[in-house]
Order: sequence, then C-alpha cells, then structure tokens
Amino acid sequence: MKKRFMSNAISTAAKPPGNWTQLNKQLTQAKALPRRMSGTVEDIEDARTIERAKRANDGKTRIPWAQVNEELQLD
Repeated sequence: MKKRFMSNAISTAAKPPGNWTQLNKQLTQAKALPRRMSGTVEDIEDARTIERAKRANDGKTRIPWAQVNEELQLD
C-alpha cells in the first residue's frame, strides 16, 4: 500500500487549473484595450483639428518651415 502525505495532496490541490493562465492573459489584454482605444480617439481628434485648421487657412500665405525653425531656435 502506497502512503499518501497530506503535504502532497495540498500542493496539488492548490495549483490553479490550466485555463487560469489563459484567463489572466485575456484579462491583461482587456485592461490594455481602453488605453489603446483612448490613444486612437485622441489621434482622430487631432487629425480632425488639423483638417479644420487647413480648411480655415486655405488660400492664406503660409510660413515656410525653415523660417519657423529659425524663430524657434533658442540660441
């Protein structure tokens, strides 16, 4: 007759089932989704703002990038 120790029975029973790993992975992905969506929404809002500014300033004289760069230099 084989002896069964209590410590072995407890340690095997305390291990989570295999699907916990998958569930934890899915939970991590689900928590990251709102952050990614928020970034996407901000990008879309920025693009809309840029397009509105382009339309509002259509036909107006623009400042060349080189001139803007010179004005922004802090030397």
